[in-house]
Amino acid sequence: MRYALVGGIGIPVNLLALALFLHLMGDAWYPLALALSFEISTTVNFFLNQLFTYREQKNLSVLEWIKRALKAQMTSLSAQALTYVIALSLKYGLHMSPYIASVIGIVCAFFFNYAISNRYVFRPTPTVGQPFEQVTQATE
Repeated sequence: MRYALVGGIGIPVNLLALALFLHLMGDAWYPLALALSFEISTTVNFFLNQLFTYREQKNLSVLEWIKRALKAQMTSLSAQALTYVIALSLKYGLHMSPYIASVIGIVCAFFFNYAISNRYVFRPTPTVGQPFEQVTQATE
């Protein structure tokens, strides 16, 4: 539920960034504006998820934060690709508003991104002496 709330915050962040980029670059640059706005909202969502959704894992080292941020970027690329294909298809294929197309793409990729992020990004790291099975059970 917390992940969904953070994702809900990411949608207006994405739309505001998209509006800014389209205003600065023009509608012809929609594919680039879409990619940049997705990156901004993904970064904001990562920090909010780390601070709010997975707050029980708050005692992470700086190195662990960096590792998670890199994992989040890598896993979000597949979600971004899915969002990108859907949004571009809707905008150019069905001549839909770029904002509505973006929201539909984001919503479609949400569950996919949650499954990947929950499994690979925000998975607790085992502590010394803690069996790996306990760590995997804590994330399920």
